[in-house]
Amino acid sequence: MREGKWLQPRHASQEVFERDFPQTDFSGLDVYCPGCKAIVKLSRKAPAGRIAGWCKKCLRGVCP
Repeated sequence: MREGKWLQPRHASQEVFERDFPQTDFSGLDVYCPGCKAIVKLSRKAPAGRIAGWCKKCLRGVCP
């Protein structure tokens, strides 16, 4: 498993993140959060095809 990167631009809240990444993909990748090193599932997908996940500990978006 590899380490993820912070999602840019930074999303202010999980609600904004979920609005920008509306589709749920349960077969997403697992990466390590770049801050707390917790495992983050990249289970959200944007209409443009980008994938991301939300670190509940750091309250930030993470991408591969």
